[in-house]
Amino acid sequence: MYEIDGELLPYYTEIDPQKRLVILDSLPDCEAADFAREVYNDRYSDHERKGRKNIDWWLWRCICLQILYGRGGFFKRFRDREIDAITNELRMNDSDESHAPYLYHEYRNTARRYLSTCNSPGYASRFMGFRQASGDEKILKACSDIWQMSEGISRIAGNGGKMRLWISAFRDEIAEYDTVCLDEYERLSREEK
Repeated sequence: MYEIDGELLPYYTEIDPQKRLVILDSLPDCEAADFAREVYNDRYSDHERKGRKNIDWWLWRCICLQILYGRGGFFKRFRDREIDAITNELRMNDSDESHAPYLYHEYRNTARRYLSTCNSPGYASRFMGFRQASGDEKILKACSDIWQMSEGISRIAGNGGKMRLWISAFRDEIAEYDTVCLDEYERLSREEK
């Protein structure tokens, strides 16, 4: 459904920003590569202007979406404004249909990069880190995280239409992460109505 030129596939499957840049720089000039460069510069720039390098701003915004998923009540108006700002930063308001396949693959890359952190020893641990999570617990937690920062946050913010591509990319990426993930994602979707 979101087919892209085969020359770009290595770029979208690589999660290391430096290696991605090398691949991107090796691509011939074309409209697709130009858009990928534009998105790369947006994703890996120091948006807070603190002089930091190699910041994956989109990965940070994923984590922010997950944090905002748990907020509401008194902070609802702030939460909704923040979600709107984040979705704009992540180019979810891009109405150019020719950009959709490239954004879809960039979103999947963002989800893949997040999932690569879910194998760390401290991920999903309990009791202040004294109880390490099992492999199955890590997988279920990763699935929950992905659901919260995609479909979950879109539901509470009422942004399903604007976040459609984001949700689809994250769902497709978690489905490839582990065989139980698609069932777990569907279960979360049913239970969190």
